[in-house]
Parts: sequence; structure tokens; C-alpha cells
Amino acid sequence: MRKMLQGLMLGWIIVLPGMSGGTVFIILGIYEELLRDIAAFRIKPYWPMLLGTAVGIFLGGTTFALLVTSNRDLAVAFLLGLLLASIRTVLLHRPAFTPGRGAIMLGGFMVGFFMAGEPVGILKAGEGVNLLLLGLGGVLSSAAMFIPGVPGSSILIIMGIYDQILFYVSRLTIYPLISFGIGALAGILLLARILENYYFRYRDPISFFFSGLIGGSARALWPSSWNMAAILLFALGFFIVWQWGGGAGQKKEAI
Repeated sequence: MRKMLQGLMLGWIIVLPGMSGGTVFIILGIYEELLRDIAAFRIKPYWPMLLGTAVGIFLGGTTFALLVTSNRDLAVAFLLGLLLASIRTVLLHRPAFTPGRGAIMLGGFMVGFFMAGEPVGILKAGEGVNLLLLGLGGVLSSAAMFIPGVPGSSILIIMGIYDQILFYVSRLTIYPLISFGIGALAGILLLARILENYYFRYRDPISFFFSGLIGGSARALWPSSWNMAAILLFALGFFIVWQWGGGAGQKKEAI
């Protein structure tokens, strides 16, 4: 039951741009153990967590699909605050800014800006997404999700399929979700080896690149107009991740 509740919390959180699954694992105190188990393909003990995660994703995805559809500007203002504040978490405890790291960040910003698709909020039943693209989105978002501070959902925003995923989750559209789920499972199983071989060796430049990537992708969450309610929701989302990320960063240093 405990792992199912942890999965429920994880599923709800990873739907939100700016909220990192890796940060959740650190806060729950299972990050290193989970990575070791995944690297050794010991996944049987985590089936209850996977079930809870699926339920959490459905509940969170349904909620935000309704919010984006009913009042797009207010919903994306909140999501934008979540996303931009996560840059602090990505760069927390990284080395000081230098021109070289600034160039890496700028490169990430340009990639994120030009890759970001249509503005989030265009949810139409008649529109479809290539199943291979959904599978690739599953691979990349699940892999990013395990890196502390990096929000997996930001990858979906960059790929321009975040709102479509919300739509498919809220409608339980089976085939697209199966394609995405297979990709996500593949990303999770491959990630532990990648982290061991690359991320922990090159995490400083990777972190600066990711921070720029997140900043550039924010254009997909820009409200069409701003009012006091949108500003307050933006500030609320920003504050939540700013506080959340700061605490997680301190825990990460203790690992």
C-alpha cells in the first residue's frame, strides 16, 4: 500500500511541467535504491508503485485537461510558473556561471524555443499524433523524469505533444497511450545505465543545457493575455516549485 501511495503522488506530480520525478524519489528517500534496482532489472517490487503512478497520471491528466480546455490562459499561467521555477532546481549546486556554460545554456534555449510546438491548449478530438512520436516522447520524458530537477513533462512540451497526451489520458484513448507507455517503460529500463555511464560524469554541462531547454520551451505555455488572476496563478506555480526544488536540492547533496 505504501508503494502504491508513493506512485499515486508521483503520477499526479509528473503531469505538471516543472515537477521532477527524480526530485520526488529523492524526497521519498528511494532514489539510489530505485536506480540500482532498475539497473539490475529488479522491477517486481515496484509494480504497486507503477499501478499507483498510472492512477495518479490519470487523475492529474484529467484535471489539467479540463482546466486547460475550460480556461486556457489561467491554466497555462500556472503551468508556466511551475516550469520556469524548475530552472533553479536544475542548476542547484552546479558550478558558477561562466561564458562557456552560458553558451551551453543559450544553445539549449534556442533548441527549446524552436522545437516547442503549438501553444498548449489546442485539444481537439480530430487531431492525432504519430504513434512513433508518442513512443519517442515516452522514452525521452521517462528518462528525463529520473534526473533530479529535470521535469519529464517539459520534454513533451518541447516535442509539442503535451496537450495531446493530456487529451488521451483524460479520454483513456487506448492505442496512443499504449504506444506512449511502451516508450516510457523502455526509457525507464534504459535510463539507469545511461545515468551511470554519462549523466553523473557530465551533469554540469547537461544541467546548463537542460536549463536553457526548459526556458526556451516556455513559449508553448505563454498565455494569450495576462490579467491579475493569471499573474497570481503564475506566482503560485513559481513559488511551489521554487520551494519544492530548494528542499530537494538540499536532500540531494546529502546523498
